[in-house]
Order: sequence, then structure tokens, then C-alpha cells
Amino acid sequence: MKAGINIWSGQKGLGGALTNPTTLSFRKGNIKHQYQVVFWAVEYADAEAAYKYHKTGVLERDMVIMTKIIKAKLEQHPQLAEAISKNGGALWLEQCRHIVGVKGSRWEGIGRRSNFITCLTNAYEALLKLEK
Repeated sequence: MKAGINIWSGQKGLGGALTNPTTLSFRKGNIKHQYQVVFWAVEYADAEAAYKYHKTGVLERDMVIMTKIIKAKLEQHPQLAEAISKNGGALWLEQCRHIVGVKGSRWEGIGRRSNFITCLTNAYEALLKLEK
């Protein structure tokens, strides 16, 4: 299993692609492709745009919404799920971190201590269950 990475828009490659604001990652030159997401029959520029539209401000509900949005992203861009699998799957994601430098962020942290990484891992695991 490869070492975990920081998943955020400032990370080149997979870390920049797995974060929600991929439009920002693309603008920064850290990824080569954009990752639009169709969620509830509406196309969004990226997972971040979908999340911002649907968020409630209640952490538990927002985590459910974010997990569903990320799952949709992984379904629509299967190369991302394949890259997670090649790196070690859910165990690898749990070694990753989401540190972006926002004070008081409810999403930052390492492994499952990051609400974002928890949502990403849950979305990946839900996708695997569908494939079986």
C-alpha cells in the first residue's frame, strides 16, 4: 500500500482530483481534467458546487449529502475509484489527510478524524458494495 497523501486542491495529481473543488485544482494546474458531477439530475461544475448547493449547515446531514455527492463523482469518473483501489482502497484513504489551512474547518484532519476523508471513504466503500 502506498503512503497516504493530502487530498486538497493544492495537491498535484490524485490528491487534487479526489478533492471536491476540482475546478480550483484545475485552475491551479494541479490536475489535467475537470470532474463535473451530475447529482439529482443536475450537472454541477464539480462536487464542491453540488455540495454548496445542497448543504444544510447540520454536520450529520451534510456528511450524508457529501457522501452521496462523492459517490456520484466516483461512479461518473471510475478512473478515480480505480486509482483509490490501486493505492490500497479504503485502508489507503484512512492514511490520507485533508488539510487545507482553513481555521476551525469541520472537514480537516487525518484519516477518519477528517469528516471529508470519512465521507470519501464511505462513498468509495458504498460504490464497492454496488459493484458486487
